[in-house]
Amino acid sequence: MIYKFFFKMINDGVAEKTEDDFKSNYQNLINRYLLLLFFIFLFYSIFIITFFGDMLISIFLTVITFFWLFLMAIKGKTRRFGKMLKISIISIFILLTIIVSFFNIYTYKNAGVEYFYFCLLFAVPFFLNYKKDSFSIYFITLTISINFIVCLYFDFDSLPKSRFLEKDDFRTVRLWNILFSIASFVMDIVFIAQKDALIKGLIVDTKMKDSTIKDLVKTNTELMKHQMLINHLTEENIQEILSLAENNSPLFFEKFQVFFPHFVPDILKINPNLIHSELYFCALMKLDFDTKKIAQCTNNSIRAVESKKYRIRKKLNISSEININSFLINI
Repeated sequence: MIYKFFFKMINDGVAEKTEDDFKSNYQNLINRYLLLLFFIFLFYSIFIITFFGDMLISIFLTVITFFWLFLMAIKGKTRRFGKMLKISIISIFILLTIIVSFFNIYTYKNAGVEYFYFCLLFAVPFFLNYKKDSFSIYFITLTISINFIVCLYFDFDSLPKSRFLEKDDFRTVRLWNILFSIASFVMDIVFIAQKDALIKGLIVDTKMKDSTIKDLVKTNTELMKHQMLINHLTEENIQEILSLAENNSPLFFEKFQVFFPHFVPDILKINPNLIHSELYFCALMKLDFDTKKIAQCTNNSIRAVESKKYRIRKKLNISSEININSFLINI
C-alpha cells in the first residue's frame, strides 16, 4: 500500500506551493510599492527643476528615482540573497531617513519635509515582521526618532541650504509636502492591509491543508486496518499484535509470523541475508510504526533506528524516494 508515501508528497507539495504563492504575491506587492516610490521621487525631481531650477538636487532625486527601478529589476534574484535582504531593507530605511533629514535642513526646516519621518515609520510594518524582526524595527524606529529630534532642535548652520527658495516659495513647497506625506501615509495603510490579507490567506490555506492531511492520514490508517482484516485478522487480532509490539514482548515476532505467514519468506526472497533483528524491524514497519515509535518499542535511540532502517533499505534495494513503510506494507 503506497498511500502514505503519496500523502507525504501531497503534504510537502501543498506546503511548498502555499508558501511559494505567498512569497510571489508579497514580492509583487513590494514591487507595486517601489513603483509608487518611483513616481513620487520622479515627480519631485521634475517639480524642483521646473519651479526652482535646482539642477543638483533634481539630479540627486533622479538617481534615487531609478534606484527604485533597479530594486524592481532584481525581483527574481532576492531569494538567492535571502540573508542580505533584511540588511538591504534596513539600509534603505536609513538612506531614506538621511534623505529626509537632508532636505529638512536644506529647506530651512520650513518646507514640511519633517512629515515624511512619520511616513517612514508607518512603512516599517509593511517590510518587516514584528515577531521575527523586532531588533531591526527598534533600530530603524530609533534612527528615525533621533533624526527627527536632532533636526528639530539643532540649526545646522554649517550645512548647505537652498539658494533657490524664497520665503513665498515655502508655502507652495510645504503644501505639496503635506499633500504627498498624507498620500504616502494612506499608501502605507493600503499596502499594510494588503499584506495582512495575504498573511490571513496563508493561514487559512495552511489550516485547510492540515485538515486535508489529517483526513488522508485517517483514511490511510483505516485502509491499513482493512487490509489486515482482508488477511483474515479480526479487530482483536490487530489490537493483540499491536499491543505485543508496543510492549516489546518476546511473543510479538512469533505472533506476527502467524498472522502474516508469507511476509518473512517474501522478504527473504528479496535478500536472504537479512538477520533476525532486521526482520523484526521490518515487521514493525509492516505495522506502519514510525521511527520514533520503533525506538520506543525496541528501547533504542532514534539514531540507531534510523541507521538500522538505512541498512534494511540498502539490502532490499528500496529507492530513497519510496517510503520504506509503504514498501513493506505492500508485501
